[in-house]
Amino acid sequence: MAAQDSTAVSRRAFLGGHDPTDVMPWTTSEIMREACTGCGACVEACPEGILHQGRGGHPVLDFSSPCTFCAACAEACPEPVFDLERDPPWTAVAVVASGCLEPQGIACRACEDACDHDALRARPMLGGRAEMRVDADACTGCGGCVPVCPTGAIQIREQEPADA
Repeated sequence: MAAQDSTAVSRRAFLGGHDPTDVMPWTTSEIMREACTGCGACVEACPEGILHQGRGGHPVLDFSSPCTFCAACAEACPEPVFDLERDPPWTAVAVVASGCLEPQGIACRACEDACDHDALRARPMLGGRAEMRVDADACTGCGGCVPVCPTGAIQIREQEPADA
């Protein structure tokens, strides 16, 4: 018998024809679900080739390379999906999961080396191990750290806005 995936997908997400993780710069997942027609203009316009059409035609970032925030996707979109006035373009940041090698005592730090914004830092722990920490203020969510992680322990996730 196959093991069940522990990732819960809501009924709405399953039946609605869109991917459960749909972070995109200059928009929100709610606006994406409501206004995106799945035409693919943003996918074709992406010079990095990191946008793909997901379920229902909505764009999905695969982070095979960093997002340069060139705004080609937003400029190509014929619908009111993107807001280029958003600054920063999104609140997504890198999140390091438990599969990271550093806390296991295996020196890696590939993500730290790949981060152009110095947002990922190894914090030494007892026993010669380290914990990878993300400086959310420095992280742009570009995803440059994602493809270099040998264990796939890094994901880009939307960060909750801080209360003022």
